[in-house]
Amino acid sequence: MYLHDNLQVCLYALESWYPNHIVDINSEIIKSSEIPLVGWKASEGIKILAMMAPQLLEARAEMIISHGECAIYLPDISATIPLCIIHCQGKIPPHISDGEKWLRQKQPHLKQSATNVSSPAYVHLEHS
Repeated sequence: MYLHDNLQVCLYALESWYPNHIVDINSEIIKSSEIPLVGWKASEGIKILAMMAPQLLEARAEMIISHGECAIYLPDISATIPLCIIHCQGKIPPHISDGEKWLRQKQPHLKQSATNVSSPAYVHLEHS
């Protein structure tokens, strides 16, 4: 799912379509020593941003929810660093690419080799 609108509309859409998803506000973009920026529902994120940076709620935003990425970007601030990371709770699988990256970092002795089996492709992990 892709949505291009202002940040407030994107967060309300997230709340409506995926009410159980969790939002982390990127501490590289919003600085806070008083309010934790992780683990909020979309409606709570709107309230936090209304207190800390209300001008951002009207900023142009791009929300992406797919198998590879779940985030909200503010292109006028950064097209590469998301303002919000969305943690999917239900309806769609978690970040598959993040899980593979974690596996490679935590278990470097595992070697990944793909076997040619009919679709879908299966991945076989072997010890080296």
